[in-house]
Amino acid sequence: MLTHFLTSLLNFIQVKQCRRTQKSPDCVLFPVIWVTNQCNLLCQMCDQWKTKAAGELSKKEWYGFIDAVARLKAKVIVITGGEPLLREDIYEIIKYIRGKNIGCHLCSNGSLLNDISTVNKLGQAGLNSISVSLDSPTARIHNAIRGADCFEAAVGGIKLLKKNFPRIRVGINCLITKLNFSGLDQMIYFAQSLKVDQIKFDLVHTNLMHKNKPWESFEGIIFKPEDLAGLESEIKKLIAACAKSRLLTNSRTFLNGILPFCRQQPNKFKCYAGYVSCAVDALGRVSVCDNFDGSESLRDKPFEQIWRSPSFQELRAKVRDCPERCWDSTHGELNIRCSIKGLFKELPQVIREQFFYL
Repeated sequence: MLTHFLTSLLNFIQVKQCRRTQKSPDCVLFPVIWVTNQCNLLCQMCDQWKTKAAGELSKKEWYGFIDAVARLKAKVIVITGGEPLLREDIYEIIKYIRGKNIGCHLCSNGSLLNDISTVNKLGQAGLNSISVSLDSPTARIHNAIRGADCFEAAVGGIKLLKKNFPRIRVGINCLITKLNFSGLDQMIYFAQSLKVDQIKFDLVHTNLMHKNKPWESFEGIIFKPEDLAGLESEIKKLIAACAKSRLLTNSRTFLNGILPFCRQQPNKFKCYAGYVSCAVDALGRVSVCDNFDGSESLRDKPFEQIWRSPSFQELRAKVRDCPERCWDSTHGELNIRCSIKGLFKELPQVIREQFFYL
């Protein structure tokens, strides 16, 4: 694990230098891939379920991408969607990633996990870690946010994973909205009761993968100025609960930044999208992150060529001038880690994350 950390530190230095000199790095450490647009839930904050699934990359096409990022020193590939478990060949894709000695993290809504055959196939494929969406210890609230009766399936799936494959690290992703922010700290105790390894909190956002959703459809789930005093009180209790917990959680820097983000205060962290990570959608379009549409596709060019291309460098330039203030547990946390202050201030957490994802 020390070797992993030292290698990551050297890559960190290179990424910092490349962003400063506006050059493409010779590594892409954390690719995020949307393996499908299909989703079986109707989440209030997301329109993914409305997206057509036609024309998605084949298993063989994903293998080609995995080969490329292996050559570019990828540490962890994050698989998301849609709901990745709706792809019948997802287990083969996971196994191929692991065969390249790359860590594999799966993001799932948990609705299909309460099935021993699914859990067995994930374990046999060699999955390193998984995060399951769970927004409340109360079924009624979770189901209201997710638009389906899926609470029991998600909880049951977590229990099956912990019982049958304890080596797979299990996390919970909890989305903070107006519907569930009261009593947020109770999610810490609920997560501990499920014996998971991690819990991450994300603030509901209207950009990134939700950027095309009509603004008015967020009514009732996003915070307004008059809600922030109540949210501040709940965040303070959450931070205190996290500090007492054995669980791997968000960095203290991230949690302390939620209220300033809601108050539209300036972002203190530079964005490293396109340097430390990239985003590939289900149709093969490659971008720096899911806030920008990719201009080139894996079906037209090999990934390495795209990664080093002038057009991708133009996207990196857009990142440097991007007006969006992303504060989520993927982009926000990565940007915190890529700052000198954020890295060393959260060093114990960074080391623990090596164990979770790798």
